[in-house]
Order: sequence, then structure tokens, then C-alpha cells
Amino acid sequence: MGRLLWDRPSVTIRTEFFKPEKGRYLHPEQDRALSHLEAARLQGFPDTFEWCGPKLEIARQIGNAVPIALGRALALHVAQGLGVIPPVPGRGHPPSPKGLW
Repeated sequence: MGRLLWDRPSVTIRTEFFKPEKGRYLHPEQDRALSHLEAARLQGFPDTFEWCGPKLEIARQIGNAVPIALGRALALHVAQGLGVIPPVPGRGHPPSPKGLW
């Protein structure tokens, strides 16, 4: 892996993204690892999100987080599959296996 590219998807953000020796989280242009703010942005967190704890704990929170857009999409899919909310027109609906609900 190595340096991130502006025109490609990011690699999975993990808890040690801030360590250049990990070799996966280098800034696309600058010779440094990603900052905590940059990694949080890749996970979908707004700049105004307030983190708790020292930098190492914040990095763990960022790296262990499910990206916000992925969590939202998964929750929507599950809710539609359970019939809690109607399917989104044009996006299909997961088939419900007979006898499960």
C-alpha cells in the first residue's frame, strides 16, 4: 500500500493510522502520516465532532469506528428487510425468506 491517492478510495482506517511506519496511511502529498482530523474525516465524522481522551485513545476511537455512511446504509437495509420502513423506490428490496417474517 503506502501513500493514499486523491482519486482513489482510502484504505481501511485502523487504530494506528498515525504511525508512518505502518506504511498505509501516508498523506497523498506531504511526507507524513494522516492526522487524527484527516482520519476522522475519512470515516465520515464532521470536523465539529468532540473526541474524548488523549490522542492514543482518540486514534483507537477513530480506527474502531464503522464509517458513518456504511453504518447508515447497513441500518437502512436491515430495517427494510425487517419491514420496519418501506423500501426506497428504485433501490430494490431484499427478498424476505419464506417463514422468517
